[in-house]
Amino acid sequence: MDQRRSLLVLRHARTEDMRPGGRDVDRRLTADGEGQAAEAGDYLRKRGITVDAVLCSSAVRARQTLDLLRLGDQPASDRVDIADRFYNSGTDTLIEAVRELPDDCQVALLIGHAPGAPGVVYELTDPTTSTPEAVGAVDGRFPAAALAELEFDGKWSQLDACSLLSVWLPAT
Repeated sequence: MDQRRSLLVLRHARTEDMRPGGRDVDRRLTADGEGQAAEAGDYLRKRGITVDAVLCSSAVRARQTLDLLRLGDQPASDRVDIADRFYNSGTDTLIEAVRELPDDCQVALLIGHAPGAPGVVYELTDPTTSTPEAVGAVDGRFPAAALAELEFDGKWSQLDACSLLSVWLPAT
């Protein structure tokens, strides 16, 4: 049985500034952010990546990012977890959530916020097995709509160190 797993980590796309009296969780994507999310979805389709499960923050901007990826009927609706626990969560909380994924899931997508989502990439990346260009692309930065592709062998519950294979950064 193939134990190869892929974790895609996506920081939500560009958002509007905080409005006086507004709540951070309600911030929406800008027009540029909508374009970034659509481009990220195009990138996934062009690479032929099929997502089996999604872990997504409940914040409006994260849910909009997910919608604009246009993943279609993948993954099945029971494999999409949109939850408050992913909103501004720390790295440890996010990694634990990934470790809870079922073993029949090969490719998972995590959509979150900084600093948690970038922290997952930095925490899990093994620089000795990673693509140097990918490591360099996120060295000290993980901008809005950045998408990292991590890979490892084993069960989700054993997630520890991964190879950072690629990083997609938005054009704008």
